[in-house]
Amino acid sequence: MRCRSAYWLFACLAVVALAGLPTVAAADDADTCAKQSGDVAIAACSRAIASGKFSGEELAAIYVSRGVEYKSKRGLDRAIADFDQAIQLDPKNTDVYTVRGMAWEAKGDFDRAMADFDQAIRLDPKNTDAYTVRGMAWDAKGDLDRAIADYDQTIRIDPKNTRAYTVRGVAWAAKGDLDRAIADYDQAIRIDPKNTNVYDNRGIAWAAKGDLDRAIADYDQAIRLEPKNSSWYFHRGLSNLYAGALPTALADLNQASELNPRHADAALWLDIVNRRSHLPSRLAEAAKQINMTWWPAPVIRLYLGQLTPEALLAAADDANPRARNGHGCARRISTPGSSRCSRATPTRRNGCSRSRPRTAPKTSPRTPARPRSSKCLVQDPDPTHVLAGRRVRLPG
Repeated sequence: MRCRSAYWLFACLAVVALAGLPTVAAADDADTCAKQSGDVAIAACSRAIASGKFSGEELAAIYVSRGVEYKSKRGLDRAIADFDQAIQLDPKNTDVYTVRGMAWEAKGDFDRAMADFDQAIRLDPKNTDAYTVRGMAWDAKGDLDRAIADYDQTIRIDPKNTRAYTVRGVAWAAKGDLDRAIADYDQAIRIDPKNTNVYDNRGIAWAAKGDLDRAIADYDQAIRLEPKNSSWYFHRGLSNLYAGALPTALADLNQASELNPRHADAALWLDIVNRRSHLPSRLAEAAKQINMTWWPAPVIRLYLGQLTPEALLAAADDANPRARNGHGCARRISTPGSSRCSRATPTRRNGCSRSRPRTAPKTSPRTPARPRSSKCLVQDPDPTHVLAGRRVRLPG
């Protein structure tokens, strides 16, 4: 009898344990959804939603996490659908309106983006993120004065907001006021001396002023702080190219491509420097690892002889003003090796890597002169990069 009772006791415990498994699994999925990224996070979020174990703010947080992941993969319609669900579940959470507005902006629908940012500010007039991203939207629409006004408001609310100083610096640079831009970057660095993005932006501003030594010094510091970031080597490589240090530029661009073989701009400029160094082109091989559906893929195709200049100009036209501005250099390209970005203004609004490698000095020392092309050197520091890595999470 004791054996039979023990058997049934074991069976009952097994049933109870198995009954708890879905709840434990759902909790694990929700945790993975919040902490991981990419397809792993999306799959976990989807399982957590399908489990039916979550509701209210908790379920809203899961939808937002999945929406953020969809947005990072350029699945903007799916992202917006998830943010819609989150708003239905938690209509007073300002972060949801903010991230949905960013998705609308990425689609080029600035009116809907502005409406979401406005709503976030109405719900929380001290929401610095909402002011910052609304400023970015004004910037993308070309209204730099309104953009700066929003960044000013962020700084009034939070005088130590590094992002606000950084994007305001980008806006000042876009207006051609490089001294104010550098002053904002200086302040951002005082607040956060380990922020590599700010050193990068300040380097871009120094390059636009023709002070390539200071530009390179800022990229040096960014590399010391973050030695595995391909972008810092890429930007330093371009500055070295325009300083006349061709071998150093080649080393930097090679390092950028090695660190990130998918870095399309690095591959393109490495090919330009290889050609000038009388080295064989590796662009065709590099293109195999690059996403050839995104810009600057059409420029790469032009260099590979797969696209005509007329087709490149058509590809450069984009409904999104920010993207169209970023493709501006294509309008000044005729054939590989031709003059590009000549007489470009020292702002990021004229497009891609504004440079004319054909006119760069061929001597190796860094030249203190200010060739016209150095103003063309300014990269396109899209201000979204200062928020792009921030995954917005809802409480709960």
